[in-house]
Amino acid sequence: MKKIFLLLILVFSLQAFLQGSSQIINGPYLQSITDNEAAVVWTNPILPMRDGAVERFMGKYYATGEATGGNIYSSKDLINWSKPVLGVTMHEATWLNDPKWAQSYTYNDFQAADLIYRNGVFHTYWNGVGHAYSPFPLGPYKEGSITEPFDDYGIDVQAFQDEDGEIYWVKKRNEGDPHPLTNEKSTIDGPELWIFRMVSPFTRWDITEGSVQLTNQRGHPTSVNHHNFEGPELAKYRGRYYLFYASNRMGPRSGMYQIGVAESDKPMNFDNSKKYPHPVLGRNTEQHLQEYKVILHSAEHGGWNAKYLILSPSGDWTGKSYDDNAWTTGQGGFGRQEYDLFAGTRFTNAKIRSRKTVWNSEKIFIRRRFSLKEIPQKIALKYWIFADAAFYINGNKINLNARNNTYGFLQLDPGLFVIGENIIAIEATSPCNNASCQQFIDFGLYDTGNRDAEDIVVGPAQPNFVVGPNGFERWMMYKAYFDNRQEQGIDRIHFYNKEVVVESSTVKNSTGFRRSPSLPELFLDFDKPDFTPLQLLHNSKWKISEGVLSPLEKKGGELLIREKDDTHYRFEMPFRLKSDAARAGVYAFYQDRKNWLKIDIGKDNTWQTTTCIEGVSEIKTMKLPDKFAFLENNSLVAHYEHPWHVFTIYKNANRFRVELDQFNLTLHGDIATPFSGRGHVGLLASSDEVDFDAVQYTAGWDEYDEYISGWQKKTGEWLVSGEGLTQLDPSVENATIFKGDPAWNYEFSTYFRNDRLPDKGEAGYYPLYVDEDNFVKASVDYATKAIVVEGKEEGRPIDKQFFPLQKKVLRHYTFSAHPSSVFQYDLRNESIISGIDILWFEGDYPYLEQTFDLPRTVRFFALQEGVWKLLDAELEGELKFSCLNKYSFPPVKTTAIKMVVENHSGKFSRAFSAWFTEDVTAGYFLRCRREHSALHLLVNDTYLGALNGNWSKSKVGLFTGNQQAVFNGMLFYELPETREKELQYEDLLNK
Repeated sequence: MKKIFLLLILVFSLQAFLQGSSQIINGPYLQSITDNEAAVVWTNPILPMRDGAVERFMGKYYATGEATGGNIYSSKDLINWSKPVLGVTMHEATWLNDPKWAQSYTYNDFQAADLIYRNGVFHTYWNGVGHAYSPFPLGPYKEGSITEPFDDYGIDVQAFQDEDGEIYWVKKRNEGDPHPLTNEKSTIDGPELWIFRMVSPFTRWDITEGSVQLTNQRGHPTSVNHHNFEGPELAKYRGRYYLFYASNRMGPRSGMYQIGVAESDKPMNFDNSKKYPHPVLGRNTEQHLQEYKVILHSAEHGGWNAKYLILSPSGDWTGKSYDDNAWTTGQGGFGRQEYDLFAGTRFTNAKIRSRKTVWNSEKIFIRRRFSLKEIPQKIALKYWIFADAAFYINGNKINLNARNNTYGFLQLDPGLFVIGENIIAIEATSPCNNASCQQFIDFGLYDTGNRDAEDIVVGPAQPNFVVGPNGFERWMMYKAYFDNRQEQGIDRIHFYNKEVVVESSTVKNSTGFRRSPSLPELFLDFDKPDFTPLQLLHNSKWKISEGVLSPLEKKGGELLIREKDDTHYRFEMPFRLKSDAARAGVYAFYQDRKNWLKIDIGKDNTWQTTTCIEGVSEIKTMKLPDKFAFLENNSLVAHYEHPWHVFTIYKNANRFRVELDQFNLTLHGDIATPFSGRGHVGLLASSDEVDFDAVQYTAGWDEYDEYISGWQKKTGEWLVSGEGLTQLDPSVENATIFKGDPAWNYEFSTYFRNDRLPDKGEAGYYPLYVDEDNFVKASVDYATKAIVVEGKEEGRPIDKQFFPLQKKVLRHYTFSAHPSSVFQYDLRNESIISGIDILWFEGDYPYLEQTFDLPRTVRFFALQEGVWKLLDAELEGELKFSCLNKYSFPPVKTTAIKMVVENHSGKFSRAFSAWFTEDVTAGYFLRCRREHSALHLLVNDTYLGALNGNWSKSKVGLFTGNQQAVFNGMLFYELPETREKELQYEDLLNK
């Protein structure tokens, strides 16, 4: 990632205070943050399991999956997890020996799991055949698949509930499985992803509606080395549906497992044309070719020349002057197996791409020479070793005894190397001699600049779409090989308008800006009898006992949360009703005694809104959704007592959205009120038969399309529509609009675009705005092709700074046919492109039925006004495997680049990875995070740095200068901070 920084002359610094000290450093000085060490504050993996499922309920997460044996973990923050609790046992099934059920052998192997809470019951599913249920998230769960399996074929299941209450059964169908609805013999030649409309979460056998949604596509950028196509995860966000999947061979030795996604308008309206052309999360090894300088390449994209023997050599064979002319010349890496092994029993058609020379003897001796013009500051050995190996670097011995199935990095002492000729000699001993032995050795050498090498991540798969702890963020949980350990990780999901963009895996030595999941501003778990945050109304009396809050008297009570009053917020209130007559509710908004909005719910299957405006009340009563139940109408769970449910209120300006568990009660329209300003929230109970727990609150908003609301125009002509928020008047030099209550700590992001790439003008945002004398503005200047950061502090201008927008953008071609010699790369927006870096496919890919070589010729075309224009592209150096082949051409404005290759006879050519040199583009994802005095700025996935100043509370805004622009997908939320520290900070500023 490009390392750039922001500078600001400070009056004083509060950095020490933010770390818990009240020390102030006086006097003006310069502070810079370059590739801020504090920007990465956590790393994967987070859980010692894999192939998992996760469910969020009442402020906690519950996760289970493969390698848990039915145990369940819990967490409040997605990072720190409890010790596992045994939740699921598998000993009651009576059908396991019945030959009718072909997949009975998978029942006792708890993996490929899912968790869901619906209508008072927790359900878990595993391997497609198992199902169990419980009143509690940690169990114990009662087996439901006793006399027959939950499903007969398929795996990687998910039960997804839409916000209208419909539930869907999502699973993989293997190529040999019979038709899921007719049971007819299979005629398909590869896996499919199916979605079915469920009637009940307790059974799959009453399903009558279902269809295939996606299939593997030989040659698609996400399907290149194996027909495997699995791990479906259906999700909904901002009115769109996303079907994630995992593809390619799952093993680490072939190393190409990755996560893709398709996007649709309905949950059962997917097809292959709706797949993104690119994986949304893949391995990070190719990115290292951009970030580091390769001294010696490893073999996954082409072999390396070496001398080797399988018999013990004589003499000083590790030295530079040793004569190795009699040794065999060959290519690394060296290994026994040509193909990846499945389940330790049979070989697949996925090749181990790094294995170039057969090594099936007990020992091997390898020599590899290279030269250095200078000694790097940091050197890392990239290695994959399944052997007992001794590396001799210029005669200096390093033992590497490992049983790895993919790559890792090891930092080396630069003092081991010399300017001029160097030698790495290796003695390796195989740890096994059977037919399935995985003995292997491959290595490379990297100059990693001034940082240690980032841990290698291979094979991300089995995605889970997760709502973050504060209810606003979205995260992906997935399994992967993190530094050779297959475990569970998480990473942040962003949306560039509607497009899913997942941050690359966060591991040791990752660069950029990576914060852990944000917690709610306020979380009341009632573990202690502390009424400080609560303001009791109407002389009502309450108690906190056994971890819950409830009224003390039969008449019930009302209270407010005294901590916060905001204009926009998310308020989550878990409750349980212990009698049929009880009703629980919230003050969705409380301004004063004459102006408020109450929303309550009762077991008579109604919910009510009571709106009081200037003392005049109006009550509206609505029915709860037909598919909602306080307790599922099933005899198996009839004995469950008083399940918990979750009421959630979103206030965005004067509009309220109401959710009950996963049901959207305002699905057909938000509640519109005159309450567009600040207010409190609170709790309501009709009697002492109502309990509350795990109440949480965060100020913020999440809006898109015509649901954008509450922005206050200052200048310009702004319009809200289904496209988003548009500034219409290009003649306005400084069109601005603002939103939000002033805050110390927050995160804000938005995506803006133009239909055509402007030649001039500006568009951007105010990540911090107090007033015209105190603000920070960051904008895209299309004339200079730069991000411009400017502003004022106490009326004094801060230095205007320019950051070039040019960057390398990884894109994949839009699939149309296989095989092909024409590859079209569609860009996200109209852009100016001035080059392409290509890493070529190399070697044999049996699944594709292709053997790849370097192309005979390559031509590039740019799409302009519907016409393909030939580009005058020049290659730097000569075509090579294993490295980036850099093509440059005069900058061209375009929406797509087409690459046409001429193949050698009997061979094929294709880009494994293609990075486009993007000088500027018509749309950008703008993001900021304010943490008291530090304001972090990001554009797309590039971290610019941190600006430090002594501004007071601020809001955010949008900006255009002499151009139109459309902004959409605005996400804002405040970050948690103790009120005591906020008051201390405010007092210091006042002084």
